[in-house]
Amino acid sequence: MKIIDILKLNLPFSYMGVLRNSIGNPKTVLDLGCGEGTLMQFVSDGKNWQITGIEIYKKAIDVARKRNAYYKLIQGDLLKTIKNNLKSKYDVVFFSQVIEHVTRSQGEKILDEIEKLAKKRIIVGTPRGFMEQPHEFLDGNPHQVHKSGWSIEDFTSRGYEVYGIGFWPIWSHHGLGRNASFFTMILSNVISYLMSPIVYFFPVLGAGIIAIKNKEKKND
Repeated sequence: MKIIDILKLNLPFSYMGVLRNSIGNPKTVLDLGCGEGTLMQFVSDGKNWQITGIEIYKKAIDVARKRNAYYKLIQGDLLKTIKNNLKSKYDVVFFSQVIEHVTRSQGEKILDEIEKLAKKRIIVGTPRGFMEQPHEFLDGNPHQVHKSGWSIEDFTSRGYEVYGIGFWPIWSHHGLGRNASFFTMILSNVISYLMSPIVYFFPVLGAGIIAIKNKEKKND
């Protein structure tokens, strides 16, 4: 792992650090919309998780297959796959920066389905509200286009606890950190990190949100 990625995993309130801590210590993880597997490879580094990934885009899943992070990879549509092809349940269902790439109707149905698949915890990361996907992020992948936006209330109404990530004035679509010069980018990251504890506990200030449902707590 690169030094900067190690720092991100261990910095309090960083996106990757929050994700890794949120996952806890499961035996099995379902990674929905795993892409090339980069994020999961980082957050699972040094862990003994049995990870199943689902991804619709063939070029991305071909890259993910070359990583050592996954126990099993399935190429297919998310909703159809979890409804028709998954028989097992998973300790954690991980759904990071994916739900905004499907329509509102599909997203609602996926959230309904993963309630049945998760034994311990569901983790969803997404922009707060609709955010236009910059063209340079598409990388020739038609599935990278954003089709829906999700609010804090969309998840709290389903029993999730919601936390904020990324200070809105910095990381919103027109924020200071977008398309910034080198020095502006450094300043943006410093400001954003200093604000991260406040943003975490007051997600209305965040450009993104992490929604977590602890099903064990619900069942207590």
